[in-house]
Amino acid sequence: PAFSLMYLRSVTSCLCVLVLLGLAGSLDTSAETLAVTKETSTIIAPDSIDLVADAATLRAAMKGWGTDEADLIDLLTHRNYNDRLLIGRVFEEEYGKTLWEDIRGETSGHFRTALKGLVMTEAQFLAEEMRNAMSGWGTNEDTLIEVLMLTINDYDTVMAIKSYYSALYNEEIEERIRDETGDDPSFQKLLIALLNRPEFDETVTANATSVASDVTELKTFLSANDPLIDYVIELLTIRSLTHLASLQEAYYQDTDTELTTALDSATGHHLQDALLSLMYVSRDYNYYAAYELLQSMEGAGTDEGTLTRIIVTRADKDLKLIKESYKAQAGGELKDKVDVSNFLDDTRGDYRKTLLNLIN
Repeated sequence: PAFSLMYLRSVTSCLCVLVLLGLAGSLDTSAETLAVTKETSTIIAPDSIDLVADAATLRAAMKGWGTDEADLIDLLTHRNYNDRLLIGRVFEEEYGKTLWEDIRGETSGHFRTALKGLVMTEAQFLAEEMRNAMSGWGTNEDTLIEVLMLTINDYDTVMAIKSYYSALYNEEIEERIRDETGDDPSFQKLLIALLNRPEFDETVTANATSVASDVTELKTFLSANDPLIDYVIELLTIRSLTHLASLQEAYYQDTDTELTTALDSATGHHLQDALLSLMYVSRDYNYYAAYELLQSMEGAGTDEGTLTRIIVTRADKDLKLIKESYKAQAGGELKDKVDVSNFLDDTRGDYRKTLLNLIN
């Protein structure tokens, strides 16, 4: 959608329009703007902003000796996604470097990662999260699964992740996944299939005949002495979320067994986690995200990666609904749990404040 010129001061409007037209670069920008949904977003942003003044505030917070973390947090957590991208473009035009370059040099730890997610496009942030999950010693399979579930209903963002990844790292993300998951071919097949799911209209009701046919096939695949998991993957990854939700209900009605139970018995380890996540997210996206938040803060430690990815990327979209689901599952408020969670690095105060502001 076109950006309203209400944001622009009259003396800088021409500059800002040129910035918007000229700084997109060669990467795929189809998923850069977002239809922010105020009803389900948790970010309280002003109706109009001064882009140049906001860029100057951020620059002042990071210029010279020391960093004013409070100004960074207050501004970036009170601007919506589209505004933050606009501010970043004006910042680059005004100061000759990207906003992320300045933030990267002035912050650290989980606080830096949270701010990174706020100033990058969602696709670039998640592309880098996937890259980090496949860098160094070992692979963080949980991160790969989580990113693909968080974007499962957003075809444009997934396509942009692939485009960014290719441009940033000079390799296709599918090839990297193949290299990292070669010891588990079925899990590899599932991840790549999820990356390449067709675009679906989730408002279309599932076809009952097609659902019944899928139930018959799944029973055959899963009841074999050696379950035909690759066929299960092929079937489940070319169906809409609406279809998958109906399929689970029909499977239960036919077999008196939950499809998740059948998949749990037939698979293991990361493949099991990914297939069950796909089933859960197709039934209730908000429940899935809330459950992941709940799990990230269970036990003695905290999974800050999951906490950051979900809160930062969903705050502009549907975090209000995720909070409601979290409360129903946990019996308490998300903000209260974040407030007492044990964050392990020395940015925990700034990181905690950033998350709490986004949670609102």
